Formats: sequence, structure tokens, C-alpha cells
Amino acid sequence: MAVRYDPEYDVVVEDREATKEYIEGFGWKAILGGFFVGFLIVPGGMFMSLMIGQGLGAAADWVTLLLFLHIAKRCRTELTKSEMFLIFSVAGGVLGMATGGMFGGFIRMQFLMQSEAAQVFGIADQVPLWVAPPAESEAYRLRSLLHRDWWPHITIMGISLAWGRLNFYSLGYFLFRVTSDVERLPFPMAPIATEGITALAEADKESWRWSCFTIGSTVGIAFAAIYITVPILTGLLFNERLELITMPFYDYTGNIEDILPAVPARISSHLGQIFAGFVLPFWMIIGSAMAGLIGQCVGNPILYKLGVLERWEPGMGAIATEMANSLDFWMAFQVGTGIGVALVGFWNVYRAYRKDRAKKAAGDKGPGLFSAPKGRGDIPVKASLLLYFVSTSGTIMLCHYLVPKFPVWVLIVFGFFYTPFMSYVSARMVGLTGHGVGFPYVKEATFVLSGYKGVDIWSAPIPLGNAGGSAQYFRQIELTGTKISSLFKAGLFEIPLALVVSLVFWSFIWRMGEIPSAIYPYALRFWPMQAVGTCLWWTATTTGNAFFLQVMNPWYIGYGVGFALVGYTILASFGLPILLIYGFIRGLLTSPFDAIPEVTAACLGRFVFARKFGRAQWKRYTYVLSAGFGAGMGLMTMATAAIQMISKAITELPY
Repeated sequence: MAVRYDPEYDVVVEDREATKEYIEGFGWKAILGGFFVGFLIVPGGMFMSLMIGQGLGAAADWVTLLLFLHIAKRCRTELTKSEMFLIFSVAGGVLGMATGGMFGGFIRMQFLMQSEAAQVFGIADQVPLWVAPPAESEAYRLRSLLHRDWWPHITIMGISLAWGRLNFYSLGYFLFRVTSDVERLPFPMAPIATEGITALAEADKESWRWSCFTIGSTVGIAFAAIYITVPILTGLLFNERLELITMPFYDYTGNIEDILPAVPARISSHLGQIFAGFVLPFWMIIGSAMAGLIGQCVGNPILYKLGVLERWEPGMGAIATEMANSLDFWMAFQVGTGIGVALVGFWNVYRAYRKDRAKKAAGDKGPGLFSAPKGRGDIPVKASLLLYFVSTSGTIMLCHYLVPKFPVWVLIVFGFFYTPFMSYVSARMVGLTGHGVGFPYVKEATFVLSGYKGVDIWSAPIPLGNAGGSAQYFRQIELTGTKISSLFKAGLFEIPLALVVSLVFWSFIWRMGEIPSAIYPYALRFWPMQAVGTCLWWTATTTGNAFFLQVMNPWYIGYGVGFALVGYTILASFGLPILLIYGFIRGLLTSPFDAIPEVTAACLGRFVFARKFGRAQWKRYTYVLSAGFGAGMGLMTMATAAIQMISKAITELPY
């Protein structure tokens, strides 16, 4: 397939016209792939998310695809690229829904309801029954997700899930038609999945893709063995964990607090940071590193001396330092930068509109919105818009039923005006840069400023979202030559399967022991902090709480808006990479030292490997290496999770 290197965004863009035949990809092979992921990989993903804060992600997709390729070879049959992509897609869909959402949200909610933060902020008695059982419920003591106190929450979850998927297939598809078919945007990050699939398809050949995938997977297996397997097995055998590499990061905040006060000094111990540095655009990584140095290493000590960062105290660790600084300054500043970036997106859309109008005035007749390529399996655009109208209307009615005192006109504005417009802006930015954009904290600010009193609105199904990222997913389908109708069929299979496996395995893990606990380092360290953040937002709509308004300082928000707009203007005026400003915003709230692995990898890639192999070829190498690393780490993690769960199941037996 023909490709070209785009130096502006540091990505490889594939030829749009290379795929002309579209094949049905959904069938019994994708169904078997879904069952394989659901019952064999999902438990590992859940376990990994509690251990290190990251799910298996695309690793499960690659592992499933690799296994089915070998099974097909043993059966003397072949998988088409479309079938491979649907197996890949179904695996990711089932894993994502079962691990990160659905009953995983119940596990987080049970911790929140019993947490110290809920007691301190006084929200435990204010949460309605359709959100979570009361703090004294027997469901928590029994650690049961099927207890009758969960039934209202299960009902709301099921309805919200169905309508949410309708929005994905309706608004997301419409945005794809506009940004890809009409505007012909490049979608620079879309080829990552297609490169990995092609690598597996060429496994029997002397292919550079297969070689890269093998190297990446070997590194992933070795790293996971040290990072995850050794601590788990030593804990099982000797009741004491041996961590050769500290999870999830090294904390040096206390070592530098005399020199750099209020600076969070943590370095991620995950090797995935290196591969991220290889894959992500170079200037975005540099921008993130600059943000850490200027904003955190220079800005935080100055802000501390000026009395702005008043919550930080010597002796705080990295997480507590980041949280304190965020409440004092950086949360409001980030809101401002998000607004500035969104305004830049609006400006780019307006410029594109004027450019298109000028072309049409000159007699240029581009492709129309309703003219899709023949055989691609498209649905009528009007049908997709009707689906969006139905799903959004249903969400509004359900929300009004649950929270009748909240203004309905706000829900209508969210569903039929803000969400479509913001989704289009985000889809367009994804099509140009691979990264979306949106106004942060719109929902939160609306709740507070509306004058509504109560915490129930925070858990109600609000018709507010951003479907911009789904446009890239449809573009990936097109690149692999898969009929779009295959995706719609797969959706009908994914949701019920994900519901079943999510219930079964989250119930099993919760019955094994309390969550969080010392068994799960990430959840134990981060969930309490996240609970405080949740309670902070929820109490912003209770009587007499002005803390939220103190945190959302309008001056700090204004500084953030000005920074984003001025930075973009300067970079654009001097012809500098625009991704610098996006990277800068990305790195504002993170530890400056956490950028060291990414910057190291980015510089090695750009100044060593890219010169040796060529920038275009090196970028293609990184896509496949990253996919292989995820696959290898996923394999080892799943094996470790299986051993852990078998051990726990045996120790709970009465004989």
C-alpha cells in the first residue's frame, strides 16, 4: 500500500485510494474471537487495571488475532484482512466494555460509598438508590454485584449503554462521512492498526513487519515477567512481594523538596513510556517536556513563594503534591487552556469553511455528502441522524425522569446543539492531527452555575459527549477494506457478551478480597485521590459549598485561555510545529521527570533510527513494534492473572 511521510505531524499517511474492494468481515470467526477474549482475556485486563492502572488495551486485540491466525493455519484456511480486523475490533470492544465500564463502575462506586472522602464530604447519605446502594447496604458486606440493592443501578446502566452505542453508530458515522468522504482529511493515526494487522498477515513471509512484531512481543514478555509476574509469584509463594521494579513509578519528591519546593518528582517505571516516545509525534513530546520544565520545575516554586500553592507542605509525596497544586492553580489553568484549544479548533473549522466556499465559487465540485464508495456497506446519512435523534431524546427523557428538577432546556442544548458541534470540531482535529479537542468541565460548570442542589445530577445520564474519535475508527475500517455494515452487526454481539463476562469476573475478583487493597498497588494509591476529586465535584452542587468556585478561579482560567491562544498565534506566525502547543498543554499537570523516558525515546528515534532507516520507514517500524510490545506484555500478564485467580480460588475452598 502506498504511503507518504507527513513532516508537519510526524506521521505516515496511507493512500486513500489504495482500498477499493470491501469485504464482509463479521462471521463465526469474529464470534469465536469475542468468546475467547471475554472468558480468557478479560480477567487479565481487570487484574492489570487494578495492578498498574492500565488495561490490556490493544494487547488483547493482538493476542486474539495472533492466536486465531495460527488456528486458521492449522485448519488449512486463511483469514482475510477484513476478518482479521473484525476479530481485532470485537476483541477490543468486549474487553473495553467489560473491563473499564459496566460492572467495573460498580466496583469503583462501592469504594466511593465506603471511602473516607465520602464521609468527610458528607455525600454517603445523599446518593440516590439508582446510583449505588446506601453505605450500610448488605451488598457491600457480601461483596455481591447481584444483590437487589444494585438492581436500580443495573437497569439505568443497561439503558444508558444501549443509547450510548446508538450515538456511536449514528453521530460517529455521520462525522466520518463529513470529515473523511467530504473534507478528505488524512487521519494520520489511523494506519497504526492496519500496519499491525498487515504484519500478522505476512507472518509466513520474510516481512519486516513480522520481524518488528516479534521483536516487540519478545521485549513485552520479558518486561512483564519482571514487572508483574515476579512480584505476584513471590507474593503467592513467600507471602512477601519482591519488586525488582517499583510499581507504578519512582517517587523522588522528598529528595528535591528543599531545592524545588512543590514540584512532583516521579518517573514512570513502565517500559511502555519508551514505545510511546517512539510512536507519538516528536514535537508533541517536546512540548510536554517543556511544559514540565517551565510549568512545574520553574513555575511551581515561584507560585509557592507567592503563596498561590498554599496547600502543599514539605513531606508530601508526588501524588499528594500534584493534587494540592491542581486544586490551588493548575486545574483552573488547564480549564483555560482547554477553552483556548477549542477556540483554535473553531477557527480552523471556519478557515476550512471559507476555503471550501472559495473552491466551490471557482467551480470545483468535490464529492458530495451522500455519495459513498460503492460496496462499502454504508447506511443512509438521514438514517444515522434519525438514530441520533431517537437515542438523544431517550436519554433526555430518562434524565428528566430521574432528576425532574434539573432544567430540561439544558439537556436539550447539550444533546442537540453542543454535542454535535463539539464532536465535529473534535473529529476534524483528529482527522488533521490524530488528537481530538473539547471544552473541559462543561458539564461540571453547567451543574454548578445552574443553581441545582443535590448530588444526584452527577450520576444521571446526561446527553453530553464527544463522538469525534469514532470518525477515526470508521476510517480504519475503510483502510482495511471492511464493509461498514460488519461493524453494526458486531455491535449486536458485543454488548450482551460484555455484560455477561463483566458481571462474572468482576464478581469473582471482588469476592477474592477487598478492592482496593495491598494486592492492587495502583488502586490502593490512586483510588482514594480520585474519590476526593469525585466528592469535590459532587459537593459543588450542595448548599453552602463555595470550594468549587474557589478552585475554579476565573483569573487562572483566563491565564490559561491567553496562554493557549498566544502560544498558537506565535507558533503559527513563525511557522513552528503547532503540535508543540498541544504537547505543552498535555504536559502541564504531569511530573516533569515523567517525560524523561518519552523524550529519550523520541530523540533516539528522530536523530538516530530515523536517519538510519528513513523517517517514513522508521515510523512504520514503531507502529508495529508498539503493537508487538503490547501483545507480548498482554500474554505474560494474562498468564500471571490466571495463576493469581486460581490461587485465590483454591485458598477460599473449605477443604
